Amino acid sequence: MGTMRHNPADQHKHYDRSDSYAYSQAARRSFHRPSTSLGAPGHLLHVAMVAAPLVITNMIEDPQKKWKALAMVPVIGGLASELLWTVKLAEQRHKDQEAREALEECRQQHCR
Repeated sequence: MGTMRHNPADQHKHYDRSDSYAYSQAARRSFHRPSTSLGAPGHLLHVAMVAAPLVITNMIEDPQKKWKALAMVPVIGGLASELLWTVKLAEQRHKDQEAREALEECRQQHCR
């Protein structure tokens, strides 16, 4: 199966949400790197994970401690990433719940 190529001419098109396929394709093109979907905290985590080995090797002299610290970087980064995703999902669920409650309240008021 071939890959889809990005057409620069489509970059500024506005798609109607009723055309769900075109809208979903336009929305898909917005995210080239999924690691950025966590926003600024995700970016900071990524920068910290990339910079950590450099900082560790320059700050820790003892080779044994240095290797232990370097081995902990991916573990701590993974846990931090999971924490960020959990917080993001919890916030999204909270917003969805508030929207459902507001919609239900609106339906009850207008349907009577």
